[in-house]
Amino acid sequence: CVNLLRMPLIGVPDSITPELLFALARMGHGDKLVIADANFPSDSIALETAVGVPVRVHGTTSNILKDILQLLPLDKYDPYPVKVMDRVQSDKDKAFEVPAYNLIAEASNLRPSDLSYVERFEFYEQAKKTFVLVQTDDRSAYANCIVSKGVIFQ
Repeated sequence: CVNLLRMPLIGVPDSITPELLFALARMGHGDKLVIADANFPSDSIALETAVGVPVRVHGTTSNILKDILQLLPLDKYDPYPVKVMDRVQSDKDKAFEVPAYNLIAEASNLRPSDLSYVERFEFYEQAKKTFVLVQTDDRSAYANCIVSKGVIFQ
């Protein structure tokens, strides 16, 4: 069941649920989070994350990413602080367009060439090692990313 509660705090975007805010607050620098689309195998992958269950939210992957980045910085020490799931070979062969890549890059103030494109099954393995998996209701193809949290300086 998706939590429909809005955050009763100033400055916290409406898409950030209490469960998500709690998970973000517990993350340290260098910890990673997954923002996954509606088709991602979230329940099975999330079992191996630190949180252990997916945190479900309403919104697109890029909008959730943009909202999360209002609360925490990207890791400037990670050469690829935003990783996306790469297209499978058959989609590459068909020149399948993925609008989600541009939207994710834009939400993170990066160029699409600054993203790391990770093979599908390797992406699943990396997702298992993250702190939290956030599942959106985004039905866009390949709307999945792994984000590295940076350091918050005073």
